[in-house]
Amino acid sequence: MDLICSAITKLKQAKQAVDELALTIHKDPALLLFFASTSYSFDELVSCFTNKFPKSQIVGVTTTGEIGPTGFDEFSLSVQSYASQIGKFQATLMTDIAKYPIFERQKLVDTAKQLGIPLHSKNIENEGLAFVFPVGLQAGEEKMLSVVNSIFEQDGFPIFGGTAGDDAKFEATYVSVNGEFTTTGGAVIFIKPSVDFYIIKENNFESMGKKVKITKADPEKRIVYEMNGRPAAEVFAQALGVSVTALDKNWALHPLGRKLNNDFYNASPFMLRESGAIEFYCQVYEGTTLEILQPRDAIVEMEKTIDNFTNHFTQLNGVLACNCILRKQQFQQERLMEKMNERLKQLPNLCGFSSYGEQLNKSQLNQTMLLIGFGKLRAE
Repeated sequence: MDLICSAITKLKQAKQAVDELALTIHKDPALLLFFASTSYSFDELVSCFTNKFPKSQIVGVTTTGEIGPTGFDEFSLSVQSYASQIGKFQATLMTDIAKYPIFERQKLVDTAKQLGIPLHSKNIENEGLAFVFPVGLQAGEEKMLSVVNSIFEQDGFPIFGGTAGDDAKFEATYVSVNGEFTTTGGAVIFIKPSVDFYIIKENNFESMGKKVKITKADPEKRIVYEMNGRPAAEVFAQALGVSVTALDKNWALHPLGRKLNNDFYNASPFMLRESGAIEFYCQVYEGTTLEILQPRDAIVEMEKTIDNFTNHFTQLNGVLACNCILRKQQFQQERLMEKMNERLKQLPNLCGFSSYGEQLNKSQLNQTMLLIGFGKLRAE
């Protein structure tokens, strides 16, 4: 059996679904991840997985679309299991990422130390990595990342993750760790790998050649009130050549981008407020100048990403993916799913989900796809 195994099912009864998945994954995995549509009873899934795999670290996440061995799916249940040969894993549940996440810092310290991660290492980038899965709808991802990063003396500890979803209902999202679940917190999985890993971020946007300066914002609430000294919606609509009333029907393909090392880190609009302010999926800071972006050819970008990603490995055991909800919706509207899945199914033991945000190291991202692969890296 492979060191990483992935499977997906559309069976709707929780026990039957878990039993079916168990046939194709490890009997006693070191780590088991599951990604579930809200068409399932999440507490039933948590109970079934915990009973079926009592010796495993188990983390579950609700989604807005699942990713399995053949690519994008929805209203399904996907799972990925890791053999102990991949490394050591220790998961912990944060119960509050929005109000007082700092109170859970010691729990993170203890969990990392339990795995043997030296928090004061001068080469912390070589000491392991973490998966993070925050709940959505709490605007807490940046705070969660800040607390996780704060336990290390040096910057650079690799962090990879995605925000839980709820099939675009925007009501409640769930994350579980070893039988416990939360709608206000998140999961952190510290990993001490025995194999190589590599992370890639896909951004399929480029600049429109238009910039805006954020002149009034509340990052805590993720609200931008003014751009260029005027109401945010008015400025954004003018830049896109549409009316303010039509803005939220046209902004999905035009996130704002912060350029760093020749790449864009996207901030996507979420909601238009009556005052003319715009709420985003991530924090946007007053005083920053951002570029308005436009999409590149999504199929071409996916092909480039997969080629680049797989060329880093001589052996690739499995891949975990976090893909933004807005990308999923774009691919569906443009009828690209079949072509996308032709590319994605090239990745061995693929699993993951479409998310309400993506996390990479210290950053909360939007309209991005993150891939992490485990295996043997090609010598540079």
